[in-house]
Amino acid sequence: MDWVVIVDDDADNRNRVAAILERSGIKTTSLTSGEELLEYIEGMVPVPDLILLDVVMPGMNGFDTFSNLRKKSGPERDIPVIFLTGDDDLETETEGLELGAVDYIRKPFCPKILTLRVQRTIEFVRLQKGLSKEVDKKTKENSRLTIHVVQTLAEAIDAKDTYTNGHSGRVAAYSKEIASRLGYDEQHQDEVYMMGLLHDVGKIGVPDWIINKTDRLTDEEFAEIKKHPVVGNRILKNIKEMPQLAYGARWHHERIDGRGYPDGRKGQEIPEEARIIAVADAYDAMTSNRSYRKLMPQSDVRAQIEQGKGAQFDSRIADVMISMIDEDKGYTMREGAAESADLHERSSDEAIEHIDEQPILSEKIVNIKELDTDLGVFLCGDVEDYLDALDVFTASVATKSEKIEASCDNGEFEIYTTLVHSLKSSARTVGATLLSDHARKLETAGKTGDHNLIREDTPKLILEYRALGEALEAVLH
Repeated sequence: MDWVVIVDDDADNRNRVAAILERSGIKTTSLTSGEELLEYIEGMVPVPDLILLDVVMPGMNGFDTFSNLRKKSGPERDIPVIFLTGDDDLETETEGLELGAVDYIRKPFCPKILTLRVQRTIEFVRLQKGLSKEVDKKTKENSRLTIHVVQTLAEAIDAKDTYTNGHSGRVAAYSKEIASRLGYDEQHQDEVYMMGLLHDVGKIGVPDWIINKTDRLTDEEFAEIKKHPVVGNRILKNIKEMPQLAYGARWHHERIDGRGYPDGRKGQEIPEEARIIAVADAYDAMTSNRSYRKLMPQSDVRAQIEQGKGAQFDSRIADVMISMIDEDKGYTMREGAAESADLHERSSDEAIEHIDEQPILSEKIVNIKELDTDLGVFLCGDVEDYLDALDVFTASVATKSEKIEASCDNGEFEIYTTLVHSLKSSARTVGATLLSDHARKLETAGKTGDHNLIREDTPKLILEYRALGEALEAVLH
């Protein structure tokens, strides 16, 4: 059911608008001021579909109310607003629309026009949100497909070399692990993983007989090998959506001292991601069987990485690689080792899961006894929206509980009733049924003027409310 909040200081106007909309099956809530709206809406889940907001009101006018609403950080800041006014003033209408209102209706209004504008605005906003979700879904699907395509391409590249099967996958996994230890966030780690998978893509342009040659390469043959970073860069730079993919391909053979190829970059001129891949690439080369030698002993690999610090390798990144070597007591991080294969598989799975992760309720949330999580998911529509609702609910506990206490202590029972009504709705939506029922009892007391019950029972409500907030805070953040 569509839900509209009507804010107008004139009771006759509120009642008339409510009657018109309710005849069309629209749920309405009537409030008397901008201040009351801001109190009511804070931390509410779910939020109303639309606000009809009078412009001229005592205290905070409609424009100031709208501006304060947009300053909030929760979903309430995005509720569409239609201004209502009795003024026939073009400047006033212009100001309202410039602030960001979706429409402007003058009083007196035609009931049919009012209903149609409200319904169409709600339908339009709902369509926008639906399209946005669909775009996010398709983006994740496309990103997941991209990783699978990249993995397939990397395997095709590795297949050119009889002696380096799985090289790109291992370099990608080692690079991601290094990035993680350097403090990269998950998204950046996954980008480094993709760059590692494609660092040797330029070998597509190198003849197989050169790649698989068992004898020493001639200068001419080595010159052909040295072209692969440029070829890889040429292939990958056309992927405008991920321009960083080209960094690893072009610069993974550069050296910190400037003696690398193809561009002779040095130090910080080399992107850090490429410096990471350079260390991972060298490590895998030394810990894999090659056409010209067997894999090296672990102690020799460590010595080579240590020796290359500050010349071939970035010292900070080399130190991370050395720490990984020191932790690998059984020399399992190498070609052919099951543990190395597991690392590659885990890195791949994590990259896919991060892009296409489906939110789930943790056991800690499900075990909060004050929550009926099944009801919450049902009322919110899905797990993702339920988790968002829990976040909003939790973030508002401190502020709203203080306001409920203050309004009770100060005898401001109209404000109190609005606040506990809002709490009743929000608690119900997240599945906090006992808290919602308690708030409903006190809302009724506010409406009937039972101030003794309010003063007696409010401390218990606040205790329950804050306890739930603390439990949620512990598991959500």
